[in-house]
Amino acid sequence: MKRVFVALLVLLSVTTVAGAVPDARLTVSDVTVAPEAPLVDERFTVTATVQNSAGSASAVDVDRVVLRGPDGQLDTAENVGALSAGDSVTVPLTARFDTPGVRTLELLVVGSDENNNDVRITRPVPVAVERAAPQIELDVADPAVDAETQVQLTVSNPAKTPVRNLVATFTDEGSLGEPVVGRATVPLLDAGETTTLNLTTVPTAAGLREVGVSLDYTTDAGTENTTTFARSVRVDRYVADAGIEIRPYVPETDSGEANVGDLQGLLTGGGGIGGGVGGGVTEGSQDGQSGQADPSRIEVVVTNFGSVPLDDVVVAPSAGNTSLPRQSISGPILPGEEATAVVDLRDIRTTEQVTVGVSYTAGVRTERSETTYTYRPEVGDIRITDVDLVRDDDGVVTVSANAVNVGRAEVTGLVVEVVDTDGVEPRYPQRDYFVGTVGGSDFAPFDLTATVNSTAETVPVRVTYQVDGVPYDRVYDLPYEGGSQNRSRLGLPGSTTLGAGVALLVAIPALVVLAARSGRFGR
Repeated sequence: MKRVFVALLVLLSVTTVAGAVPDARLTVSDVTVAPEAPLVDERFTVTATVQNSAGSASAVDVDRVVLRGPDGQLDTAENVGALSAGDSVTVPLTARFDTPGVRTLELLVVGSDENNNDVRITRPVPVAVERAAPQIELDVADPAVDAETQVQLTVSNPAKTPVRNLVATFTDEGSLGEPVVGRATVPLLDAGETTTLNLTTVPTAAGLREVGVSLDYTTDAGTENTTTFARSVRVDRYVADAGIEIRPYVPETDSGEANVGDLQGLLTGGGGIGGGVGGGVTEGSQDGQSGQADPSRIEVVVTNFGSVPLDDVVVAPSAGNTSLPRQSISGPILPGEEATAVVDLRDIRTTEQVTVGVSYTAGVRTERSETTYTYRPEVGDIRITDVDLVRDDDGVVTVSANAVNVGRAEVTGLVVEVVDTDGVEPRYPQRDYFVGTVGGSDFAPFDLTATVNSTAETVPVRVTYQVDGVPYDRVYDLPYEGGSQNRSRLGLPGSTTLGAGVALLVAIPALVVLAARSGRFGR
């Protein structure tokens, strides 16, 4: 473009004098345009050097210098001054255009010599006006009342020269509400380059609203300009609705996929402003999947059914008056999305009503939802049944019985032994016996031997075992009548000492099941 301008200036450098002025030689020796490629709506300057040549026989009074465009006069300099032979004067004139394109302007110099003869000279000035300001596109992400809403600006520079010091702000009426991040800057945007700026606001009213931004910038020539852009967006009303679903936790398989077991509970936050509290329990499978669930842990699934993002999500479970460790869920959880937390319930050893509260930030407000469900832990509980106490001629009593697990959880490390008391002494060969592992609703037979004197009324047998890492210690006092044989088909309650936690008593339905299997227990 610069080479084109120079060529045009050389070709058009002929001075045209209107009127008979034989003694005056007025010329335009130099013309510059700055910036060389002005932008639409950008003011540019045409600087002309007017000279009375050294060979001129007359001085010249330069009355005015006029810059004219296709539609008329653009700028004028009046009473420029008198020029003696060899003198020159530099005159700046300015103009601007609101549409792009190449134009040929005309520079007109009007003066008079010493004899009051008019002197006129014209000079063409070609100018190429580029597309104006940086271009702006707006993207507004799911605006909702009282929710931080990001307004993303894609700014591009279509001009052939760079722009500097770009500053984006909301217009007076275009912020939708309360700006959180109301200003973003870019130091330099090269020709043809595109960049992204982010502003953030909190809408205060629902409905069809207009978001507008203003972009201040400085052109390559140092001119400061401003451009604006606006678009209409629909702002949703504020709805905070967090749904809570409770289901057994299923560890991931080797392939990295998790199987989901039965649903334990479901809560939607009420479907209205501020969420809600409620709950329910359902049974069934999800997506036809099945797998080995971990009964001591649950998965809390939080689903955002509202119109605003959920953040700072904290899951706080409790059983009775006991608070369990809290879990956090990373956010934000966008409308229509869900996130999960795994809660460990191993410290709950009895059937309890568990409350799961979920607190969260919905937009700029703090909300809470909760649900409850009944947690029935899988526990193990050892009873002694089908007891035979047989005394031989040497006074050695053999205790034959079954160690029955009337619970649902596996019992590990089971050991039975005769307790040494004043009337009872453990006796070789079977003072104690390691049973090992007994599954839920299963049993294992054992034999113990002891010396029992005639004054003893019971034979104490200690049972120790673990359930899910919790140790249990229980003593059963087996009735002894001193005869040759004692037999009992019922489990006998005994005194209990717990190494950690509280030993669980057996539920009546479990005894009914065992009674139905009494044929298996018979020795």
